[in-house]
Amino acid sequence: MPRPLEGKNMTLREKEKILLQKIKAGDKTAYMTLVSPFRERLFRKAVSMVKDSDDAEDIVQDALISGYRSIQNFRAEAGVYTWLYRIVVNKSKDLLAKKKRGRERPIDENPEKQFIDERVGYEKKLELSEETRYLMEKISKLEESYRKVLEYRFFENLSYNEIALLMDCNVGTVKSRLFKAKEFLKHLILEDEKGSGFFEK
Repeated sequence: MPRPLEGKNMTLREKEKILLQKIKAGDKTAYMTLVSPFRERLFRKAVSMVKDSDDAEDIVQDALISGYRSIQNFRAEAGVYTWLYRIVVNKSKDLLAKKKRGRERPIDENPEKQFIDERVGYEKKLELSEETRYLMEKISKLEESYRKVLEYRFFENLSYNEIALLMDCNVGTVKSRLFKAKEFLKHLILEDEKGSGFFEK
């Protein structure tokens, strides 16, 4: 008989629910099991905002600590990744605002409170392909609502429901914005000589 988290037909939400129950019952190791699959995606989001791998790693670490401290209040209305994603975005915005004012945001450096696994630091080695960098450059030229929906869907792999929660709209609006965003992006690429063969690959 498979153990609870090994059931072949168990959905991600069901696995998260079991881990959340263990965490709320005091199992600290279950928290790392819960959040580890999201570290790389959260790091990529932080890097895209703060443009510095060291700051991004600190932000993710701080976000995971904040998540653990507030886990008892997590009601699972959205997925765990969406919840942590919001924390990372908010902390990235905080850091950017404080840097703009000339002050660095303090990060919790107490080693007893950090959630460290064997992969700490591996994110610094993350490199984007030339094609991905080109695509991100073009996406950055879009209006914010179109840029965000593309990033959420294709770089963060969020579902339509998760995107709707983050953008405070319904799923139909998400699909409509995504369609328009792809059309605008295609236009930007096609009008660029460098991207002339992009859609022929």
